[in-house]
Amino acid sequence: MEDVEVKHDESKPAEGTAPAPEKELSDGGSNSDDDLKKGLVGKPKDDMTFDEAVSHHEQFNMREIVVPLPGGGQMRFNPFSSLFAIAILWGLSIWCMVDPDNSSETIIAWKARVTELFTWFYVGTNPCFMAFMIWVAFRFGHVRLGPKDSRPEFDDLTYFAMLFSAGIGVGLFFYGVSEPLWHQGSNWFTNAGYHNQDEVDMNAINYTVFHWGITGWSQYLVVALCAGLAGFRFNLPFTLRSCFYPLLGEYTWGWIGDVIDGFTIVTTVAGVCTSLGLGAFQLKAGLEFVGAVEEDLTPEKTQTVHVVSIWVITCVATMSVVSGLNVGIKYLSQLGFGLGMLLLLIVFVLEKTNYMLNLIVQEVGYYFQTSILLLNFWTDTFGQLKDGQGRAVDDKSSAVWWMDAWTVFYIGWWVAWAAFVGLFIARISKGRTIGSIVFYSYLAPLGYTIIWFCIFGGTGIRQARQAMELEEIGETYFNSTEYYLADGSTYCYDVPQENVVVDGNVVFENTLLGVTPVCKFNSAEADFAWFNVLNSFSYPLDFSSGFGPFLSWLSLFTLAIYFVTSSDSGSLIVDNLASNGFEETHWIQRIFWAFTEGSVATALLVAGGSQALRALQSASILSGLPFTAMLAMMCISIYRMCIRAEKNDEEDKETSLQEDYKQYKIFTVPIYGGVFNIFEYIISLGSPHPVRKEFMACPSAKDIVDFLVATVVPFVPLYNLYSRFSPKDSDRTGNMFGAAFYGAMHFLWIALFASMAKSPGLRGFAWCVWLFNGCILSVLRMNFRARFNIDGNMFADYMYSVFLWPQVIVQMAAEMDANMEKEEVDV
Repeated sequence: MEDVEVKHDESKPAEGTAPAPEKELSDGGSNSDDDLKKGLVGKPKDDMTFDEAVSHHEQFNMREIVVPLPGGGQMRFNPFSSLFAIAILWGLSIWCMVDPDNSSETIIAWKARVTELFTWFYVGTNPCFMAFMIWVAFRFGHVRLGPKDSRPEFDDLTYFAMLFSAGIGVGLFFYGVSEPLWHQGSNWFTNAGYHNQDEVDMNAINYTVFHWGITGWSQYLVVALCAGLAGFRFNLPFTLRSCFYPLLGEYTWGWIGDVIDGFTIVTTVAGVCTSLGLGAFQLKAGLEFVGAVEEDLTPEKTQTVHVVSIWVITCVATMSVVSGLNVGIKYLSQLGFGLGMLLLLIVFVLEKTNYMLNLIVQEVGYYFQTSILLLNFWTDTFGQLKDGQGRAVDDKSSAVWWMDAWTVFYIGWWVAWAAFVGLFIARISKGRTIGSIVFYSYLAPLGYTIIWFCIFGGTGIRQARQAMELEEIGETYFNSTEYYLADGSTYCYDVPQENVVVDGNVVFENTLLGVTPVCKFNSAEADFAWFNVLNSFSYPLDFSSGFGPFLSWLSLFTLAIYFVTSSDSGSLIVDNLASNGFEETHWIQRIFWAFTEGSVATALLVAGGSQALRALQSASILSGLPFTAMLAMMCISIYRMCIRAEKNDEEDKETSLQEDYKQYKIFTVPIYGGVFNIFEYIISLGSPHPVRKEFMACPSAKDIVDFLVATVVPFVPLYNLYSRFSPKDSDRTGNMFGAAFYGAMHFLWIALFASMAKSPGLRGFAWCVWLFNGCILSVLRMNFRARFNIDGNMFADYMYSVFLWPQVIVQMAAEMDANMEKEEVDV
């Protein structure tokens, strides 16, 4: 191991690197002194030399290993974040491979349970993020993701193509035709029973646009703005942990930041892997449709097609990510977007154009009327009730599983991908204003999504309606529903190219020659819906030599390009996360993560098939629950960074986030400090970085005992706190009563929860007592903050008091001790 240089847990900095910051770090500054010496404060990263970039990066004292490579290069990565992510990712993957059926059933059941319990949370937070982003765009739209005089790195068209390719490009092909057809049944609108077919089909288009419009981009924008401001405006490392610096201060660079980045790597790689694996199934379906592979392949040959598809995509993505953002990723995004536009234009011209124009205009009004408010807050409350829970007896509710399968699935998927896509958007948004980023991430994709689904989804619906029309004509006039059925098909119908005349009456008039066959929706072959539409364009000569085969091949190639852009952008972001946000990493690291994604996808597909892939996908979506809470915290960070950036612009100076953080008065022991510092010492194998050791002291035996006492018998330290906070003799009785009452409530909620196994009806009382106990402690914490001028808010006081009551009690005791010592020093 002579070639490995460990950049953490050292008592002094390595030769040739910047010296460790002095003691001022414990007060909030991590890099101000050394950066001042080197003239790096306020200097954009793009203007730094490689050595300056390395020096600036090392000021943050994150856990890091540097491996020198032949030729002068080096690999640089965070050992804990990387190993943490790899262990969880492969552990979960191995479970899915070894026992695909049981793992899939278990994880999908967990996902369904989360939907049942937290639909309100998923759905309710989404419009909140949207409203916040719109407000930020109007209030701070002039603030740039970079220095005040910086300018965008990419032109507008390239920028849109890149963010579109990483964000939703693949899904538009997979669901472009099939999703509107799916929404013709099972949801609350369709099952109501009093809507006609026109209303049902319009709702189907609108629900699809709702799922793919602004809904998904709000989460992306939260991460993009937060990471972009932190990384490019304030020169923090370009990684997700930097988003939390305004909240965590220097703890960001310790174990908490390592866990955040490691968790983000897991969700990103899992998302890309499932996208690769499921994409292989779609590519195989397309190749089968165009006749490139046989329909009845043996399982071994089918598996070979899937594996080859994954590794062709992986190899191309690897070359793309190695070539860098400005070469491979940029040009592939432009190519994929251009080909998608070509397909869009061809279908728009060949299909019933005026019908699609009508649908586009109608959908714009329908979207703003129903999607912005109604659907954005729609939880399908009554439709999720099961039999025995009060389900509608008229049997006209939506399917119980519908929200879990669609709206909550999408929101969870967007949130799970928010870190990856958001960081990628931030990376390509360097130099742009917040206003322009919000515009391109909201209005531009929304407009494109409306056009896309109204053309492809609208075509699928029109052709399905025409197929049903032909089925009815066959039954009415020719005594057979299969009269116009296409050869070899059970749901596609040949469209007569001449008028159909029965008894001198025209019963079918074709005004759209050359578009045949048309297909109804077959849910068992939903993967073919896209290709059925493209194959319907049979003119100008005959059905076998028309545009259909060409369009199918073109869409397959375009789809593969979009899979590549998702994989290469994912590899780029994961590499950033694993290397603590260092942007000048060696190409070997990018190859490693690109091949890791391909390997996991291959292993899952070979060992467990689609069941294993969908299990990993469901696990990734489950991660959206905690990540939604993280997004809410990022909104606070965005606000604080925007305020600081605006002041910097007005005062024409660059005050760092480190200096800004010092202005906040926090508890002596942060809610995430104290006994929780033990994790820093465990992860560092007992030897944390000397700088972090100064403000993250290892918990003593007394600290651990105090925490355990506050956990088990909180009324004991609580009485001591009451007595010190209100030491008058006249308050003694009240202090005793307050502590005793809290202790009684504490043991009562524990007893009630323990009794729920035999008496489930006690659940309501248990929750009420527990939450009420949080109110008691939160009032004391608010009084503490008021007396000692500590920043905070009522909501945080309450949440900490409910879930972290031992730490809150220890925190207030430490604050009392610190202020008593201060008073003695002052005297």
